[in-house]
Amino acid sequence: MAAGTSTLETGGTSTSLETAASRASSTGRTIAFSLIGLALAVAAVILVFRRDFKEAIGVLAIGVIAIMLASPVGVSVLENTVSTLFGSG
Repeated sequence: MAAGTSTLETGGTSTSLETAASRASSTGRTIAFSLIGLALAVAAVILVFRRDFKEAIGVLAIGVIAIMLASPVGVSVLENTVSTLFGSG
């Protein structure tokens, strides 16, 4: 078999490529959550030392929105919004 091709599993409905894509999606989501959390922690520490609490609340709000959009429900909301604004093709 040539490199880069996927084979169908016997009796299954998914290919090994689809399985790999699913695992990559899950890994990417985990990394996104970790980076968002790290950014929020760093921003919170910096803003606390500067005693700029209004800005800290803004960073927290943006972080919450980012986490919501990185979740599967957030992706669904974005897809629905885009299809409502631009039509479904």
